[in-house]
Amino acid sequence: MKRDAKKIVIPGVKGEVCIRRMAHGFPHIAARDERDRYYGLGYAHGRDRQMHMGLLKLIGQGRASAHLKASDPLIASDRFMRWLDLAGDAAEEARRVSAAVKAVLDAYCKGVNDAVRATGTPFEFVLMGYRPDEWTAADVLLMIKLIGFAGLSQSQGEMEKLIVQLIQQGVDIAWLKELFPAIREEVSDSFIDTIKKVRLARPIIPASAMWREVLPNFSASNNWAVRPQKTASGSAMLCGDPHLALQLPSIWYPAAMAGDEDYLMGATLPGLPVVAMGRTRRLAWAATYGTADVCDYFVEEVKDGKYRCGDQWMPLRVREEIIRPKNRAAIKLRVCKTERGLLEGEVQADGYYLAYAWTGKQVKGTGADSLDRILRIVKAAGAEEARDEFAGLAFAPFNWVFADEAGNIGYQLGGLVPKQPAGTSGLLPYLGWDEKWDGMIDPKLYPRAFNPECGFLVTANQDLNHLGQVAPMKLPISPYRADRIRALLREKDDLTVGDMKRIQYDRYARQAEAFMDIIRPLLPKSKNGDILRDWDLRYDADSLGATLFERVYRELVLLVFGERGLGREVIAHVIDETMLFNILHGYFDRMLLREAKALYQTAIERGLREKAIPHGDTRKIYVEHLFFRGELPRFLGFDRVLSNIGSRSTVSQAGMSNAGALAPTFRMICDFAEDVLHANVAGGASDRRFSKYYASGLKAWKRGEYEVLDPL
Repeated sequence: MKRDAKKIVIPGVKGEVCIRRMAHGFPHIAARDERDRYYGLGYAHGRDRQMHMGLLKLIGQGRASAHLKASDPLIASDRFMRWLDLAGDAAEEARRVSAAVKAVLDAYCKGVNDAVRATGTPFEFVLMGYRPDEWTAADVLLMIKLIGFAGLSQSQGEMEKLIVQLIQQGVDIAWLKELFPAIREEVSDSFIDTIKKVRLARPIIPASAMWREVLPNFSASNNWAVRPQKTASGSAMLCGDPHLALQLPSIWYPAAMAGDEDYLMGATLPGLPVVAMGRTRRLAWAATYGTADVCDYFVEEVKDGKYRCGDQWMPLRVREEIIRPKNRAAIKLRVCKTERGLLEGEVQADGYYLAYAWTGKQVKGTGADSLDRILRIVKAAGAEEARDEFAGLAFAPFNWVFADEAGNIGYQLGGLVPKQPAGTSGLLPYLGWDEKWDGMIDPKLYPRAFNPECGFLVTANQDLNHLGQVAPMKLPISPYRADRIRALLREKDDLTVGDMKRIQYDRYARQAEAFMDIIRPLLPKSKNGDILRDWDLRYDADSLGATLFERVYRELVLLVFGERGLGREVIAHVIDETMLFNILHGYFDRMLLREAKALYQTAIERGLREKAIPHGDTRKIYVEHLFFRGELPRFLGFDRVLSNIGSRSTVSQAGMSNAGALAPTFRMICDFAEDVLHANVAGGASDRRFSKYYASGLKAWKRGEYEVLDPL
């Protein structure tokens, strides 16, 4: 190995690999052979993110309480992950990958393991007496499975579970249909009676489970592409900013990989030989959560160890798991499933249970096939060639937006959506003995677009069903962010990289605009009333109006849906202790905007009682170290404080609750007039607290400063 202050040169699989650090320590990897470049990416991941990757692996395998500590959150996490058994699915898929994928996986994993041997075991694992085993192809497939589940299938499942819980609590079906208009089927009294008899495991995903805090949660994001006629450079442009939980080290690990003739650069995820969002010389792409309905619940009737199928009774399929928490008694877990999905909880008595069905588990090979397609995408000559490959990315329901050097732009929804019984919404549970999926929908029927006349494409988790021959988006997020981005893109026909940066940091709230039209005439002649009346609808750090609006809005939600509906404590819990309201607020708003002014008057009176303070003072959070999660004294510097400026509806989205905070953790801008990528990431390359690259990108991220990734 050759090493100097700026770079290292190491032997790869076939030839030499040169790795040098760019801004904030992220790697530029140069090698002639493609396998050597993936080896270099693995080496960089293994060198900088061994703890990060090792923790994700233990969580995903359901082995964290055995090797780290036997805390209740880790045991709950292990129970859930053993129930889901993504590790078993990944191991099976790893044996079936194509030769092209295997070559990349072998090179990448060798790079990871060589780096681990060269750097030693992270002190966090030494502290726990754990020595990680080697990184394997199955671990890569496990990471893909986890990404497809966490924040995607999981979010859809939690929202459908909420609907079940509302029915069990006696919520009127007419009110439920008004809140969720996608529910269009007739609901009989016998159906409601059956739902109320279901033995509900509450909740399906324990709120304390650590995996919720360490896995990427893609519940909100923005991306857009602009055709050459609307750019100053005369070339297509593409932008993306995924909104995920803030953590240290950052979820993302930007990298540039260069060969003799081409390059590949953008945001990678430690543990994966994949540029999730980025560009080559010819193509650029970015993703947002597509809100497609890739999971459903089935009610299963269980009797004497069997489940009902029509008029027949079939034996439950049983799998036993043993969790061995450190220094505690072993825990036996009995997992039951039907042909439709996994039964929630442990079946200990006859009765009705919910079965969780997710296409990522029901259909085999989605991870391996998606890896195959990703390798073809990065070699695609342009957007049209890549479009069907994006459609085939079955591992997760992402909105893919892409652009190419020829000036084309496109959009394609990915994921694997089931053919549900005719006339149903998929939001209510199916009766397993009567109903089932009828295969999968052809992804080419999903929402998609290519070179629209308006000159741009925007996705921000909004409803895009009108672009498809089918309507797979059942619970899309409000259109506030998408509408704001579209409005800003319409303002001029000579858009620049600087304009894109301003859009990505925009904090004007379309949600507040809608509500303030009602609120403003009702405001009293008082100090707080005058402040809110004059508010410019921007969530700036020093804004007093933003704070007052949030107080009034919260009181309105608690009044309408709490005191006059489900109970104030229930709604307060949804807002404060989960991220569900961050996703579902548009459904609440649709009803709130029709409410009588008298209710607004009450909410205004309650919301303006206390003195206004700057918005930034209400948004201070600690960005916590991934492993210790706030357990160490703050002065040690593992956790960093910042203000998460913005709201659920601003382009720079900033949803917050006690369950976490969402923010644009990575921003990218590609102008095909230049062979660079403008990038901004909330953190640095290393997961080592005392490395200068641990939190090095946070200041630039807060100030809106972008680094330039260069393939040279």
